[in-house]
Amino acid sequence: MLAVILAVAGATSAVVPPAAAQGNCVAAMVNDLPITAFELSQRVRFTLMVSRVADNADNRDKMGRQVLRQMIDERLQLGDARRNGVTVSDEEINERIQRLEQDNNMPAGGVKASLSQAGIPLTVLTDTFRAQIAWSKLVLRKLRAGIVVSEAEVEEAMRQLRANVGKSESRVAEIFLPVDRADQSDEVLRTAKRIVEQLRGGASFPGLVQQFSSGASAAAGGDLGWVLPGTLDPSLDAAIARMSVNQVSEPIRTQAGWHVLKLLGQRGFGRPGNTNEARLNMIQLLLPLPPNSSPDEVERQKGIAQGIISQSKSCADLRRACARAKGCTTGDSDGVAASSLPQAIGEAARNAPIGQGLGPFYAGNVMQVVAVCSRDGDGSLPARESVERGLQMSKLEAASRRYMRDIRRTAIINIRSNCRI
Repeated sequence: MLAVILAVAGATSAVVPPAAAQGNCVAAMVNDLPITAFELSQRVRFTLMVSRVADNADNRDKMGRQVLRQMIDERLQLGDARRNGVTVSDEEINERIQRLEQDNNMPAGGVKASLSQAGIPLTVLTDTFRAQIAWSKLVLRKLRAGIVVSEAEVEEAMRQLRANVGKSESRVAEIFLPVDRADQSDEVLRTAKRIVEQLRGGASFPGLVQQFSSGASAAAGGDLGWVLPGTLDPSLDAAIARMSVNQVSEPIRTQAGWHVLKLLGQRGFGRPGNTNEARLNMIQLLLPLPPNSSPDEVERQKGIAQGIISQSKSCADLRRACARAKGCTTGDSDGVAASSLPQAIGEAARNAPIGQGLGPFYAGNVMQVVAVCSRDGDGSLPARESVERGLQMSKLEAASRRYMRDIRRTAIINIRSNCRI
């Protein structure tokens, strides 16, 4: 997403002011949380920019309805997180911004400068991050303990992988729009059709994913990775079979909602590939450092990180070691191209043994350790641990969708038609 921001901001020589909003009138009340016309107008401008859609009155009106729906969901997520005692610190927001800057080879402060150049306040981005982080923490706290994957399920998944060796697999990205009640289907379909229209008019797929998709894949630009026939819902499988590379589908209905797909690539599954093109499934460990850390504090955390690496022989070992280290947190990233990583990490990860801790890498306010848990696309099958984690995440995603559906159903939402952006 930041690469898009840079490209657009860098090409913009003058900032075009938004259409005047009706002061700070409330566009919608979501339980006890307001969405003002000013907030909505700024978010619409940001969405138009990152999606590469022309900023005109017609597009602002169309995009406004889509953006408001997403902002309502974010208010619901923040409200439920607050009721459950989940908070998001400024340090977590800053860490997310710093990670984006590192991933896009930007200097410190580059995100704020790029947005400022485009006339967009940083809060438009940080408010989105706050909702994403709060929701992720809430889902893990309330739902993860109830997710169980049996040995039989893992073995069946491995059997299917072995049976599919040599068949064609597809790399697919999606925009997912949930439908909570049957009477909402037509309204959500209209939104999906507008998204397809914008994509075929040149809008950025990752940009629209970031703003509108409710799927777990949204954090990866909608990328579902490489999928085999029979992996997804049958209606999605049927659509993929009819698509050509880089084609965008019409909206596709499943029991959960409407999907818009883009076919990113196709290849034979399980055949020898190019290691440089392999997609890495990785784990990341972060050991926090205090602001303005002294050299001694940096060395202390570096020593802890080195100890974790020396004691671990697998991603599971790294996860357990992190749980024992004060302040250590972990995160999973699937389908990562080595070329998209910061240079030092990418070079280390490209040919690293599976499960070997790499680093530590000093990243400003954290000491970072990473490991490759499996590779897709280098001719090998995914590791059993990776398959099990994939099943866990699929179940967690389904549970989070049901939980979000229940939140929407009990919410009191008042959209003010007399307050326009």
